[in-house]
Formats: sequence, structure tokens, C-alpha cells
Amino acid sequence: MNGNMKRSIIAVISGAVILIIAAKSIYMKSESGHKKGEPDVVGTFSINRDENITVVANRENIEDREAFARELLQMYKDDSFHSTKFSTDHGYATSLDMHIYLWKEDIEEGESVMTAEYRPIEYGKDYDVVNNPDKFQLYIDGEEIE
Repeated sequence: MNGNMKRSIIAVISGAVILIIAAKSIYMKSESGHKKGEPDVVGTFSINRDENITVVANRENIEDREAFARELLQMYKDDSFHSTKFSTDHGYATSLDMHIYLWKEDIEEGESVMTAEYRPIEYGKDYDVVNNPDKFQLYIDGEEIE
């Protein structure tokens, strides 16, 4: 083999390696399921079975706040947030408080774009947001939603 042929083979192999690495990177990003426009939980804590979560909307704005709050509740019920899986070892949440930001970077600036709360109509009962949805009231930014 002459020098030009060796350089050509090395260039082809290097190009193939770069393509494989690029393809793997694209595949891993698509596998993550995290997309612009898909809400995700970035923080959570619970006190007893009262769940407090921080959500990023991953979008420029939230046009229909009620529909968005209901989407988040459904994602909680389905346990379909990308980065967080909720434990149900002790049952589902007896209340759900969500602080919602448009983008993850907005959390550092402090003010959430909206809050959504699912509060029980009667406190002290053993109702949960998944099995007893009729026993809960939705509040958005502190206002009761009918």
C-alpha cells in the first residue's frame, strides 16, 4: 500500500466513526423523549401525601391555562413525565401543587408563570387525585376553576 491509499483508508474510517458517533447522539436525543413543547417535572417534594412539583412547560407561552393544568394532572396520573417517576408505595397524592415555568432557565429568575393546585374539597379524608377526582377542586393562580 502506498501513502495515498493509507491516507484514503484512514479518512474513510475516520468519516465512518464520525458518522456513527453523530448517529448515536441523534438517536439518544430522540430516545430521551424530551421535546420542545412537552412539559416536564424538574423538582418535587412531598409532605405526607401532599405533592409539590416544579414544572417546565418547554414552550413560549401557555395559551389555555386550564387545559394545560388538566394536561399536567393527566401526566401525573399516567406517571408520564420524562424526568420524574412518582412513587405510589404509600398511595397517590392527596393534593397536588404545581409551580409552572416556561423554561428551565426561568426558575433561577424566580417568578413562576402560573400555579395550578388540586385541592380536596374536604380535608382530613383519605381521597387521592387519581382515584377520587370528583373530590378535588382545581385552582389556577389561586382562583377556583369551575
